[in-house]
Amino acid sequence: MPLVMSTGAESIRTAQYFLARALDDGDATFSNLKMQKVVYYAYSAVLVTYGERLFSESMQAWPNGPVVPSLYTALRDYRSSPIDREFLRGKTLGEVASNFSPEILETLENVYQLVGQLSAFQLVVATHSERPWKNARNGLAATTPSNVPLSDADIKEEFSAADFVPISV
Repeated sequence: MPLVMSTGAESIRTAQYFLARALDDGDATFSNLKMQKVVYYAYSAVLVTYGERLFSESMQAWPNGPVVPSLYTALRDYRSSPIDREFLRGKTLGEVASNFSPEILETLENVYQLVGQLSAFQLVVATHSERPWKNARNGLAATTPSNVPLSDADIKEEFSAADFVPISV
């Protein structure tokens, strides 16, 4: 049985988990920009730890770092404002967490502990220094739009399963 559930809305469910987790901690600072980066680290952690993609959609190398286009679209009305509880569609943290296997849920929690309290700016700086984003951008100017996907091979090379620590702050 696969660890990752393939339902077509995996990136949105992942984002809902992180928002519910943050709100449960009293943290209402998750913007679309911050969420994209935390979801990227969750995707990376699952990929290197279990060899499976957390969701089927590719992350793209946008100017401000890795982005899941469908998740961006779902959150774009928030602009740079914090994402509010409405995005959870009435679900509790427990209900959102039930979408994931225990192994994936543990990985999401580890990612939340590692990067969930960092600012969007800190996360952008971190992703801009990493091979997956840099290789996908391949010399593009900082503000040039791009829909080039990040390579799973680059993600695996950047992060090791034994000591997954995406950034040092």
